[in-house]
Amino acid sequence: MSSTRRAFLHALAAGSAALGVGWAGGEPLQAAERAALDAARRKASQRRRRIIYNNDGDDIWAKGADTAEKFLAFRHAPLLKTHVDSIYYCTTQSFNLFTHDTKTAEVFLSREGQFADNNLPKFLQKKTDALRLSANFARKHGLESVWTLRMNDIHDAWTPQFVSQWKKTDPRRIMSTLDKAKGFNDRRRLWSLVDFEHPDVEPRLLAILEEVLRNYPVDGVELDWMRAPFYFRSHYEGGTVTDKQVEVLTRLTRNIRKLVLRESERQGKPFLLAARVPVTLKLCRRIGIDIAGWLAGGLVDVLTLGGGYVVFDQPIEELIALAHKHQVPAYPCISQSGMGYRPPRSKGEPQPVEAWHAAALRFWEAGADGIYTFNLFPGPGTEAERQYAVRVLKTIGSRETLRKAGRAFAISDAGAWMPPAFWAKDAEDFAGALPVPLSAKEATSVTLVAAGRTEGFRAELRLDFTGLAEGTVPNVTFEGRRLAKPEKTEAVAGVRRFRFAVPADAVKAGKNAIGIQPTAGKAQLAGAELWLLRDR
Repeated sequence: MSSTRRAFLHALAAGSAALGVGWAGGEPLQAAERAALDAARRKASQRRRRIIYNNDGDDIWAKGADTAEKFLAFRHAPLLKTHVDSIYYCTTQSFNLFTHDTKTAEVFLSREGQFADNNLPKFLQKKTDALRLSANFARKHGLESVWTLRMNDIHDAWTPQFVSQWKKTDPRRIMSTLDKAKGFNDRRRLWSLVDFEHPDVEPRLLAILEEVLRNYPVDGVELDWMRAPFYFRSHYEGGTVTDKQVEVLTRLTRNIRKLVLRESERQGKPFLLAARVPVTLKLCRRIGIDIAGWLAGGLVDVLTLGGGYVVFDQPIEELIALAHKHQVPAYPCISQSGMGYRPPRSKGEPQPVEAWHAAALRFWEAGADGIYTFNLFPGPGTEAERQYAVRVLKTIGSRETLRKAGRAFAISDAGAWMPPAFWAKDAEDFAGALPVPLSAKEATSVTLVAAGRTEGFRAELRLDFTGLAEGTVPNVTFEGRRLAKPEKTEAVAGVRRFRFAVPADAVKAGKNAIGIQPTAGKAQLAGAELWLLRDR
């Protein structure tokens, strides 16, 4: 055996190997080498990831991010000394259009309108780009670097600069047209979605993935199936996904897996394949993903779960358990897009850090291997916005820390934010989301999920209503206990908020029933939060 191949085995035994092209001397891998590479991949898949930090890549056109140092100062440097162990960096602007240096696909160089500060052309002149800077930063600081490929990104449906030439060349590759989409307020607004039954799609994706694995110092790639979760024309038009269409996505993922393994062998490096999918088997199947088959077939190394829009009450336990059955770690997503107060409760202000504590602890207690964050950025923005993100990232990666921290559990209220049948509702479970109409004849019951112990905390229930008759004070029960009259009543944005003291020992880990007694008029419950606050 050559000294290079011996070095490979020694490097794998030590926990690292990246020997580069030609390490095997052009000869087929020996059984021991392939086994060692597989073992290294399994070890890499199980590495500590307290937080996977998803960066959607729009920092490339942030004003002032025109040097490597300034670019990294916005969203990378603040991650140090937080719980972030892995950076997932996205360069997808739409299908076949990227902000990394590619000769296979198209490069987004526009400096029109909102993209006047696009720094990519300047970086390319210096033989670098955002993905390379991100990956090198991660390597320097001992963090994992993964490239995120959004499988069917649709930002070009409302951003003309993002429409790729590949889509324009053959309109049959996409679902519809902008003119046809204008008449809809549901999934059909997303006219620029790519139809994955078109024969050009799979070879295009394989070529794009192979180029990144060959040209960038990343540790793996993530297939983001949540952006956006429509892959077939029949589903886009309101139908269901067939078994034949499910096999289209399975075949594609199987071939991507073969590509990743082949490139791992060529470079002597255990590349990982991650996938972001909906949070249940049923929701995965709805969009065409046989996640049980993917896991059983060993197609993915890391599973990231959900869009993060309704985080407080998602039924994530099923997929976490299934992933663990196949020795695959699972990371539920919390998105800032789902952690904002929606009208009528506010105009989009972020929920407090305590809400992140609650959502994250609930996921940890359900068996998560870590937390996946989305749309949570420490820059650019105001100082308050930067500090908010850093506070979250310093806290939610530790179950022990969260158990001691204040928490604000809630019933998700994103149901009022997304129009009926719009895209996120096909990939997440909005069944229990608020608002809920209240009956004037009988008590209405809703469920709030909590996690962690309550010793040393006091509990406060905050309920937001619309449509209550003037002077009406609702009667409320918590887990069957009648609560005393509210300690405080106030007008907040477009709701009336009532604050009730709750006996801490009434709060249990898991589902808690809240009953609201009959009310007159057309009242709705618009918000429900259970705060666990440290006793003074």
